[in-house]
Order: sequence, then structure tokens, then C-alpha cells
Amino acid sequence: MLKLQGKYNEAKVFTNNVDETATGQIIDLCNQEFVKDSQIRIMPDTHAGAGCTIGTTMTIQDKIVPNLVGVDIGCGMEVGVIDKKKEEINFDYLDETIRKFVPSGFRIRDKEHRFSKMIDFDGVKAPYTLQRAQKSIGTLGGGNHFIELNEDDKGNVYIVIHSGSRNLGKQIAEYYQNFAYEQLIHVTSMKDEIIKRLTKEGREKEIQETLRGIKKPQIRKALAYLEGKGFKDYMNDMNIAQKYAEFNRKAMIDEIVTKMDWKVTDQFTTIHNYIDMENMILRKGAISAQKDERVIIPINMRDGSIIAFGKGNPDWNFSGPHGAGRIMSRKKAKELLSLEDFQNTMKEVWTTSVVESTIDEAPMVYKPMDEIIENTKETIDIKHIIKPLYNFKAN
Repeated sequence: MLKLQGKYNEAKVFTNNVDETATGQIIDLCNQEFVKDSQIRIMPDTHAGAGCTIGTTMTIQDKIVPNLVGVDIGCGMEVGVIDKKKEEINFDYLDETIRKFVPSGFRIRDKEHRFSKMIDFDGVKAPYTLQRAQKSIGTLGGGNHFIELNEDDKGNVYIVIHSGSRNLGKQIAEYYQNFAYEQLIHVTSMKDEIIKRLTKEGREKEIQETLRGIKKPQIRKALAYLEGKGFKDYMNDMNIAQKYAEFNRKAMIDEIVTKMDWKVTDQFTTIHNYIDMENMILRKGAISAQKDERVIIPINMRDGSIIAFGKGNPDWNFSGPHGAGRIMSRKKAKELLSLEDFQNTMKEVWTTSVVESTIDEAPMVYKPMDEIIENTKETIDIKHIIKPLYNFKAN
């Protein structure tokens, strides 16, 4: 474990394997005045992200930085146990079914899935593209999003889907981050106007006292925060986007099991990019691990996922890692890894997704499972390691 100190707060990092960029991002966060009353805990799978650190958990009160959650609001995992054994599954037909009925990458559905009726689109306050949002329920996306079949040590087969809020989450996040920054710019402009006006009126002696009542913002767009009405509106839209992401994953499972004539006998959700509204905990690339809460932690497309139960550790912000964590950037992976090595390491898994365009998701770009298991003993109890039988990624 590491402790990283900033001007206003200290972060506990539950690993010693932290890259230099992530360390800088964590300290930068601790240097912001708005985090002075937060408990900041960084998960073992931490790595640098776009403007903020993956693996961040922190308590929040009346201020929020939309960028800390990011654009894929509500991203997470949907897990279903199906009524089939691996010997009963036609993997060729499964792959054909997914490619035909589950749009991936930037593609959307031709018609809305019935689960789109479960979403309060009218309640979203940020501007967004309604028709695209409606037709994106039941779509996978790209990058590290995936569809898998996995098997546990008892022969149970799981369908596992990793996806989020698609373009709706992106539009909400970008709108509110821009709005937060514009609010800070407005405060700065207001101060300049006061100085100009009082100087013109010959009241220079009043400037310092007048400005003292106006809080000086630390303006940096990536960490611009919302408060007041902006905070309430963002939390409203965040809540809708989180529900949207969950029904997006459920819609894909519904589509697949219906076409394959399977039944789901058990099902649960693990979210890892969101705000826990009940406990006011922000989790960016981290999961809730409340006592006895069932969770899934995906490691990589070869080694599978951990299914565990939370211990409810308050020192961890009742949280756990959302995965293994990258040790190689996408750019570096494409430079250093060969397709042949990627194919060889995935030879035990049925997949048509091991291609040049997915090499940045090869198992070698992530921290090893053993490291995550060792570093999470204080926050989860592991029940199963489920191994991939089938994997699909957008390609």
C-alpha cells in the first residue's frame, strides 16, 4: 500500500504497482480544495486514465467533477447463469447470433429493444440525441467491452456482458463537464468586471474586501466541478444513465438467450463507473463491495473473471477493483505485441475476435490475476474463478 499526499487530502493506494502518470493524477486530485473532506481510496487495478485515474473511489458531498466518472456512465457487468453445459452449446451458431443481433462498435439497432421503454428519457436535462439513445439499448460498443461464456469449477456456464451507457453517457458527461468549466470561467469574468468597475468609480480600496467574498476558482477543465443546481441536475442525469447502462446489458442477454433458446437461472449486476447514490461514493473503474454483496471482477479474455463476495470494508470505501488494470497502453500494445502471440495465448478459447484490431486487449496488457487476488484480501472473499469458453469483442 502507498499513501500519496496532496495539498488538501491524502489518498491510500492499495498496491505498490502504480505508474508515474497515475501517481501524478492522484496527487493532482489531492491538491484540489473540493476533495478536502473526502475519503480517497485507490484500487489495486489502478492506472492512468484520460484526465483522471482508473481505480479511484472517493466519498462526495455537494460537489462533483463529471470527468472523474467519465463518459461511460454506468459501465459495468451483467452476469447470467444459463441452463446449459458447454457440451450443449453450438459456438458457431452463438457467434453468428451475436454478430447478427447485437450491434457492436458504433453500430445501433434498426428498431428499439422493448427495454428502452424502461428508461425515463424525458427526465434527462442535458441535451442528447433521443433516437440514437433509444436504438442503442442492446448494443455492445467497442474497446474493452465484451460478451463471454464462462465456466466455473462445477461446470456451470455463465453469460457475461461488459458494456455501458453508450453515446447517451458520453453526451451527458461532456455537457456537464463543459458546463462546470463555464461556471468557473464566469466567476473569473465576474471578478475582472468588479475590479474594472470599482477602479473606474475610484473605489480601489474596496476591491480587496469585495473580492474576498468571491471564491477564487482553480480553473482546469478536467477537474472543474459542479455544485448547487448543476450538481443536482448532473446527479439526476447520472441516475438515468446508470439505469440505461444496466438495461442495455440486460437487453443483450435477453436477445442472445432468446435466439439461442436458453434460460437464465440466476443473474446479477456489477457496476464500475458510477456514483453510488445511496452512500454517496464515486467509483471510477471500481466496484461496490458491501458486506456479502456478490460481484464479478474480469481479469482478461484468456484467464476469465473472479466471482466474489464483498467484505464491507469501510477503509476501502466499501469498494473493490473493477478488473486487472492495464500495464500497457493501447498504443504500446499495438507496437510491441504480435498477432501470432495473441493467437497462441487465446487458443483454448472459442473466438473470432483475436485479430489485429483487438490486439490492444490481449491478456498480456493487463496485470496478472495473482496480483489482484493478493491485493484484495481485505475487501473481497473469492468464490469462483470462471474461465472463458467463448469471447466476442467488436472487430
